[in-house]
Amino acid sequence: MAVVTIFLFEIISQLTLFRHKLHFINDVDHRMEPHSADDLNDDGIRSQVEAAHFQPPAQNIIFLGDSFVYGWNLEASEAVPQQMEALARQRHPELDLNVANFGWVSSSPLLSYRLLQDIGTKYNPDVVLLAVDMSDFEDDLNYRKLLERRGVYRALDWTPISFLAIKKLTRKVPLLKPLHEPLFGYPAQKFFVTANPWQEMLPYYEQIRSSIDAIAEYTQNQLGAQFVLLLFPRSYQYSDRESPQNWEAEHYEALGPYAREPFAYFDSIRDEVGYPIYSLLKDFQDTDVFPTCFDFDPHWNAQGSRLAAEAVYRYCLEAGCFGALPGTPASTAPTDPAVASEEASDTGNAVADDTAAR
Repeated sequence: MAVVTIFLFEIISQLTLFRHKLHFINDVDHRMEPHSADDLNDDGIRSQVEAAHFQPPAQNIIFLGDSFVYGWNLEASEAVPQQMEALARQRHPELDLNVANFGWVSSSPLLSYRLLQDIGTKYNPDVVLLAVDMSDFEDDLNYRKLLERRGVYRALDWTPISFLAIKKLTRKVPLLKPLHEPLFGYPAQKFFVTANPWQEMLPYYEQIRSSIDAIAEYTQNQLGAQFVLLLFPRSYQYSDRESPQNWEAEHYEALGPYAREPFAYFDSIRDEVGYPIYSLLKDFQDTDVFPTCFDFDPHWNAQGSRLAAEAVYRYCLEAGCFGALPGTPASTAPTDPAVASEEASDTGNAVADDTAAR
């Protein structure tokens, strides 16, 4: 009788109330459909041009990431990759540059790696940038387990609704929270990486690092391109004034004691990886720009995205991502991300003018 009840519950739920809850289970990659929006190309990439436009001898850059790269709730021209491209073109008129925005909502390094393997060669990249956001740590773990379907995750093929219900209960009910990690493979708290010392979370950091290293290796060895890692902060890591109506505020403590642990972890591995790492934390800590995020959501608004684009431009310049520009010899050696640039005072108008011109 219990088996029949569970079976009926699953069938009815999957067809009615919980039909849309299975999206990430049935389609883990959840990529954007080609031309499902006016600013998506044949590959479902947020680009007004197709892959055939990315040809040598132009300097071609692929920009991987999640919704912070995609530009959630922003026009395509306001997204970080597009603003960075416009800024670089404005400051270096001799530079023939194309930047492909490979970001999409709720992506992660693992999913970005899969996308890069599938279509990266079409864009003839000279450089691949990967932006890591604070939600990527849990998302990467979750997607890996959804793809592998091991242990309790095998139940997804038979009883996905029951699986999701148990998972949610172990996240929400205090008495059940200790069960989440042994059952599902990672802590119940969504932003666990900013709630604990990084040394205590090291196995989970190593998981996301394996995805990052895979992208780096594929970029360098298969694409013959340069790889650069960028660390994007969320507002709670640099301000307690941003997003006063933030819908996810309950998941973390603004400027909490461990809020910046992910940056400390990446600082600890900086000398042992074969690619430069740049953090945008200080750029957002030191800016006079406010607000950088929406009142109701932690994503960057247009001026926050512009601030990020300015920082990415400077770090790309330091890393030699634009090739050998006059007076700026290319270099792949990471430099101090704290070095400030004074040349961005009128970037907003310059970016807007260049974008409009294109």
